[in-house]
Amino acid sequence: MKESHGGLPLYMRQTKAIINFSTQVFEFASQTLGYRDPCVTTDSCPGRERQKDEESGLNIISLSEVASHDTYNDCWIVLYDKVFDVTKFLLEHPGGEDVIMEYAGRDATIAFRGVGHSVPALQALDEYLEGILPEKERIFSGDGPCQWSTL
Repeated sequence: MKESHGGLPLYMRQTKAIINFSTQVFEFASQTLGYRDPCVTTDSCPGRERQKDEESGLNIISLSEVASHDTYNDCWIVLYDKVFDVTKFLLEHPGGEDVIMEYAGRDATIAFRGVGHSVPALQALDEYLEGILPEKERIFSGDGPCQWSTL
């Protein structure tokens, strides 16, 4: 039996229509399975400059953008409202890469603090610093007891 789509058997359809149909099937399957193409970025204008935080001078990176960096080949985490690209650090982490991957693309502050990392461990992350969350998405900034400068 020949498979058909839209009334005509696939073997009788034009090549372009078959490719469009195949693309739609793969996109649907990818979305259903939760696959995200790591080559596709959320930044639609790669040449444009990012906004800078006035206080720190760091690039402003939203939580939604951080969430798109959640693979072994592209791993970002948030610690104390700052965004770190820890992809190269995964294999060096003393606790193993899976510990970090559990929080890939998300805020790992509570887990980081709960393990009891030292201040030098926090300072060692400076080389992986990518930016800071927008002011409206920050938790550890302001006049509260959990400011970056007091840790």
